Amino acid sequence: MARAYVRICVNVGKERELRDEIRKYPEVKSAEITAGEQDLIALVEAGSFEEILSVVSNKIRKNPNIKVTWTNFILE
Repeated sequence: MARAYVRICVNVGKERELRDEIRKYPEVKSAEITAGEQDLIALVEAGSFEEILSVVSNKIRKNPNIKVTWTNFILE
């Protein structure tokens, strides 16, 4: 099982809406609003790192309220 933290920066005022949306994806195990460099952090799990990249590219980043994402793969 591959896992990654996806840090997400969103348009002002869209944090809760986006958090609630991405929590619906089965690969997203948690999504929380944070303070700091990013607005949200999501824990994503899939069968491979390639599958995680697909989820990030084809599901999460499709939302027009996302400004930028950073994907940090968990190695151990």
